[in-house]
Amino acid sequence: MSDETVRMGEMADAVMTLQEIAAYLKVSEKTILRMVQAGELPGLKVSNQWRFVRATIDDWLTSQMHRAASENLAAVIQPAQPLLALPRLLPPDRILMDLASAGKEQILECLIAPLVEDGTVLDPERYLAALIEREQLISTGIGDGVAIPHTRVPEDSVLRENCAVMGICPQGMPFDALDDQPTKLFLLLGATSTESHLRLTARTMLLLRKPGLIEAVVAAPDRNAVRTLIMEAAVKGRE
Repeated sequence: MSDETVRMGEMADAVMTLQEIAAYLKVSEKTILRMVQAGELPGLKVSNQWRFVRATIDDWLTSQMHRAASENLAAVIQPAQPLLALPRLLPPDRILMDLASAGKEQILECLIAPLVEDGTVLDPERYLAALIEREQLISTGIGDGVAIPHTRVPEDSVLRENCAVMGICPQGMPFDALDDQPTKLFLLLGATSTESHLRLTARTMLLLRKPGLIEAVVAAPDRNAVRTLIMEAAVKGRE
Protein backbone atom coordinates (compact mmCIF):
# COMPACT_ATOMS: atom_id res chain seq x y z
CA MET A 1 0.00 0.00 0.00
CA SER A 2 1.43 3.37 -1.03
CA ASP A 3 1.96 6.29 1.35
CA GLU A 4 -0.65 8.25 -0.62
CA THR A 5 -3.25 5.51 -0.11
CA VAL A 6 -2.56 5.42 3.62
CA ARG A 7 -2.79 9.21 3.81
CA MET A 8 -6.14 9.26 2.01
CA GLY A 9 -7.50 6.61 4.37
CA GLU A 10 -6.39 8.58 7.40
CA MET A 11 -8.13 11.72 6.06
CA ALA A 12 -11.49 9.93 5.79
CA ASP A 13 -12.96 11.53 8.89
CA ALA A 14 -10.60 14.51 8.99
CA VAL A 15 -11.32 18.17 8.49
CA MET A 16 -9.33 19.09 5.41
CA THR A 17 -7.63 22.38 4.56
CA LEU A 18 -7.95 24.30 1.31
CA GLN A 19 -4.66 22.85 0.11
CA GLU A 20 -5.68 19.28 1.02
CA ILE A 21 -9.09 19.47 -0.67
CA ALA A 22 -7.51 20.94 -3.81
CA ALA A 23 -5.08 18.02 -3.94
CA TYR A 24 -7.88 15.53 -3.26
CA LEU A 25 -10.07 16.87 -6.08
CA LYS A 26 -7.06 17.50 -8.32
CA VAL A 27 -7.94 21.13 -9.04
CA SER A 28 -6.28 24.43 -8.16
CA GLU A 29 -6.82 26.21 -4.86
CA LYS A 30 -8.23 29.17 -6.80
CA THR A 31 -10.90 26.89 -8.28
CA ILE A 32 -11.81 25.59 -4.82
CA LEU A 33 -12.09 29.14 -3.47
CA ARG A 34 -14.30 30.21 -6.35
CA MET A 35 -16.59 27.21 -5.90
CA VAL A 36 -16.93 27.45 -2.13
CA GLN A 37 -17.50 31.23 -2.21
CA ALA A 38 -20.22 30.70 -4.82
CA GLY A 39 -21.86 28.06 -2.65
CA GLU A 40 -21.08 25.29 -5.16
CA LEU A 41 -18.87 23.30 -2.78
CA PRO A 42 -19.69 22.48 0.88
CA GLY A 43 -17.22 24.12 3.23
CA LEU A 44 -17.03 26.02 6.51
CA LYS A 45 -15.01 29.13 7.28
CA VAL A 46 -13.28 29.01 10.67
CA SER A 47 -11.13 31.96 11.76
CA ASN A 48 -10.86 33.15 8.15
CA GLN A 49 -9.72 29.72 6.99
CA TRP A 50 -11.82 27.34 4.88
CA ARG A 51 -12.27 23.78 6.18
CA PHE A 52 -13.86 20.76 4.48
CA VAL A 53 -15.09 17.40 5.81
CA ARG A 54 -14.10 14.64 3.44
CA ALA A 55 -17.25 12.56 4.01
CA THR A 56 -19.36 15.57 3.05
CA ILE A 57 -17.21 16.19 -0.02
CA ASP A 58 -17.63 12.56 -1.10
CA ASP A 59 -21.40 12.89 -0.85
CA TRP A 60 -21.23 16.13 -2.83
CA LEU A 61 -19.23 14.34 -5.53
CA THR A 62 -21.83 11.60 -5.76
CA SER A 63 -24.68 14.09 -6.04
CA GLN A 64 -22.75 16.04 -8.69
CA MET A 65 -22.26 12.86 -10.69
CA HIS A 66 -25.99 12.21 -10.49
CA ARG A 67 -26.82 15.65 -11.90
CA ALA A 68 -23.85 16.36 -14.15
CA ALA A 69 -24.00 16.42 -17.93
CA SER A 70 -22.77 13.26 -19.64
CA GLU A 71 -19.68 14.95 -21.03
CA ASN A 72 -18.59 15.98 -17.52
CA LEU A 73 -19.08 12.46 -16.22
CA ALA A 74 -17.02 11.18 -19.11
CA ALA A 75 -14.11 13.28 -17.87
CA VAL A 76 -14.30 11.61 -14.46
CA ILE A 77 -14.06 8.11 -15.88
CA GLN A 78 -11.12 8.61 -18.22
CA PRO A 79 -8.97 5.59 -17.32
CA ALA A 80 -5.63 6.29 -15.70
CA GLN A 81 -5.56 2.52 -15.27
CA PRO A 82 -7.92 -0.19 -16.57
CA LEU A 83 -11.24 -0.40 -14.72
CA LEU A 84 -13.67 -3.26 -15.26
CA ALA A 85 -16.96 -2.22 -16.82
CA LEU A 86 -20.10 -2.68 -14.72
CA PRO A 87 -21.45 -5.63 -16.76
CA ARG A 88 -18.28 -7.62 -16.01
CA LEU A 89 -18.67 -6.88 -12.30
CA LEU A 90 -22.23 -8.27 -12.34
CA PRO A 91 -22.22 -12.01 -13.09
CA PRO A 92 -25.63 -13.72 -12.68
CA ASP A 93 -24.98 -14.77 -9.08
CA ARG A 94 -24.53 -11.10 -8.11
CA ILE A 95 -27.97 -10.10 -9.37
CA LEU A 96 -30.62 -10.59 -6.68
CA MET A 97 -34.18 -10.71 -7.98
CA ASP A 98 -37.33 -10.00 -5.97
CA LEU A 99 -35.76 -8.57 -2.82
CA ALA A 100 -38.31 -8.46 -0.01
CA SER A 101 -38.95 -5.11 1.64
CA ALA A 102 -36.86 -4.94 4.80
CA GLY A 103 -34.78 -2.65 7.00
CA LYS A 104 -31.53 -1.15 5.79
CA GLU A 105 -29.29 -3.56 7.65
CA GLN A 106 -31.18 -6.58 6.30
CA ILE A 107 -30.95 -5.24 2.74
CA LEU A 108 -27.22 -4.63 3.08
CA GLU A 109 -26.75 -8.16 4.47
CA CYS A 110 -28.54 -9.56 1.41
CA LEU A 111 -26.41 -7.48 -0.95
CA ILE A 112 -23.07 -8.56 0.49
CA ALA A 113 -24.04 -12.26 0.75
CA PRO A 114 -22.79 -13.17 -2.78
CA LEU A 115 -19.49 -11.39 -2.09
CA VAL A 116 -19.07 -13.28 1.17
CA GLU A 117 -19.85 -16.57 -0.53
CA ASP A 118 -17.25 -16.15 -3.29
CA GLY A 119 -14.59 -14.75 -0.95
CA THR A 120 -14.50 -11.21 -2.36
CA VAL A 121 -15.20 -9.79 1.12
CA LEU A 122 -12.31 -10.63 3.43
CA ASP A 123 -14.04 -9.53 6.65
CA PRO A 124 -17.87 -9.66 6.33
CA GLU A 125 -18.66 -8.16 9.73
CA ARG A 126 -16.31 -5.23 9.20
CA TYR A 127 -17.61 -4.61 5.69
CA LEU A 128 -21.25 -4.67 6.79
CA ALA A 129 -20.45 -2.29 9.65
CA ALA A 130 -18.75 0.11 7.22
CA LEU A 131 -21.78 0.09 4.92
CA ILE A 132 -24.13 0.74 7.84
CA GLU A 133 -21.90 3.56 9.09
CA ARG A 134 -22.06 5.17 5.65
CA GLU A 135 -25.88 4.99 5.65
CA GLN A 136 -25.99 6.61 9.08
CA LEU A 137 -24.10 9.59 7.69
CA ILE A 138 -26.58 10.12 4.84
CA SER A 139 -28.64 7.70 2.78
CA THR A 140 -27.14 6.36 -0.45
CA GLY A 141 -30.65 6.45 -1.92
CA ILE A 142 -29.99 8.96 -4.70
CA GLY A 143 -33.57 9.15 -5.92
CA ASP A 144 -35.34 7.91 -9.05
CA GLY A 145 -35.84 4.60 -7.26
CA VAL A 146 -32.11 3.92 -7.01
CA ALA A 147 -29.68 3.42 -4.11
CA ILE A 148 -25.92 2.95 -4.48
CA PRO A 149 -24.60 1.59 -1.15
CA HIS A 150 -20.86 1.95 -0.59
CA THR A 151 -18.38 2.51 2.22
CA ARG A 152 -16.93 5.87 3.21
CA VAL A 153 -13.29 4.78 2.94
CA PRO A 154 -12.67 2.42 0.00
CA GLU A 155 -9.13 1.69 1.19
CA ASP A 156 -10.64 0.14 4.35
CA SER A 157 -13.33 -1.85 2.54
CA VAL A 158 -11.64 -5.25 3.17
CA LEU A 159 -12.36 -6.28 -0.42
CA ARG A 160 -10.16 -8.49 -2.54
CA GLU A 161 -11.05 -6.55 -5.70
CA ASN A 162 -13.52 -4.05 -7.16
CA CYS A 163 -17.01 -5.54 -7.28
CA ALA A 164 -20.74 -4.87 -7.61
CA VAL A 165 -24.01 -6.50 -6.56
CA MET A 166 -27.47 -5.58 -7.83
CA GLY A 167 -30.69 -6.12 -5.90
CA ILE A 168 -34.18 -5.52 -7.27
CA CYS A 169 -37.30 -4.85 -5.21
CA PRO A 170 -40.12 -4.38 -7.76
CA GLN A 171 -42.61 -3.07 -5.18
CA GLY A 172 -40.09 -0.62 -3.74
CA MET A 173 -39.18 0.05 -0.12
CA PRO A 174 -38.31 3.02 2.11
CA PHE A 175 -34.57 3.78 2.07
CA ASP A 176 -34.49 7.45 3.11
CA ALA A 177 -33.92 8.43 -0.52
CA LEU A 178 -33.16 12.04 -1.37
CA ASP A 179 -36.51 12.39 -3.17
CA ASP A 180 -38.42 10.52 -0.39
CA GLN A 181 -39.63 7.98 -2.96
CA PRO A 182 -39.44 4.16 -2.54
CA THR A 183 -36.21 2.52 -3.68
CA LYS A 184 -36.51 -0.33 -6.18
CA LEU A 185 -33.00 -0.79 -7.52
CA PHE A 186 -30.00 -1.32 -5.23
CA LEU A 187 -26.53 -1.29 -6.72
CA LEU A 188 -23.79 -2.02 -4.19
CA LEU A 189 -20.46 -0.71 -5.48
CA GLY A 190 -17.30 -2.00 -3.85
CA ALA A 191 -13.92 -0.47 -4.62
CA THR A 192 -10.43 -0.90 -3.23
CA SER A 193 -9.35 2.72 -3.70
CA THR A 194 -10.90 6.19 -3.71
CA GLU A 195 -10.00 6.71 -7.37
CA SER A 196 -11.65 3.44 -8.39
CA HIS A 197 -14.74 4.29 -6.33
CA LEU A 198 -15.19 7.70 -7.96
CA ARG A 199 -14.67 6.35 -11.47
CA LEU A 200 -16.92 3.32 -10.92
CA THR A 201 -19.63 5.55 -9.46
CA ALA A 202 -19.35 7.93 -12.40
CA ARG A 203 -19.62 5.07 -14.89
CA THR A 204 -22.65 3.72 -13.06
CA MET A 205 -24.39 7.11 -13.00
CA LEU A 206 -23.74 7.51 -16.70
CA LEU A 207 -25.15 4.05 -17.43
CA LEU A 208 -28.27 4.56 -15.31
CA ARG A 209 -29.05 7.72 -17.27
CA LYS A 210 -30.03 5.70 -20.32
CA PRO A 211 -33.73 6.47 -20.90
CA GLY A 212 -35.97 3.76 -19.51
CA LEU A 213 -33.12 1.56 -18.26
CA ILE A 214 -34.02 1.68 -14.56
CA GLU A 215 -37.67 0.83 -15.25
CA ALA A 216 -36.68 -1.97 -17.63
CA VAL A 217 -34.25 -3.52 -15.13
CA VAL A 218 -36.80 -3.42 -12.31
CA ALA A 219 -39.40 -5.09 -14.55
CA ALA A 220 -36.99 -7.70 -16.00
CA PRO A 221 -38.20 -11.30 -15.60
CA ASP A 222 -34.86 -12.88 -14.66
CA ARG A 223 -31.12 -12.35 -14.16
CA ASN A 224 -30.22 -13.02 -17.76
CA ALA A 225 -32.64 -10.34 -18.91
CA VAL A 226 -31.09 -7.88 -16.43
CA ARG A 227 -27.57 -8.64 -17.68
CA THR A 228 -28.66 -8.21 -21.27
CA LEU A 229 -30.16 -4.80 -20.50
CA ILE A 230 -26.99 -3.66 -18.68
CA MET A 231 -24.68 -4.92 -21.42
CA GLU A 232 -26.73 -3.34 -24.20
CA ALA A 233 -26.79 -0.01 -22.36
CA ALA A 234 -23.02 -0.18 -21.82
CA VAL A 235 -22.40 -0.90 -25.51
CA LYS A 236 -24.61 2.00 -26.59
CA GLY A 237 -22.73 4.25 -24.21
CA ARG A 238 -19.50 3.51 -26.09
CA GLU A 239 -20.99 4.17 -29.55
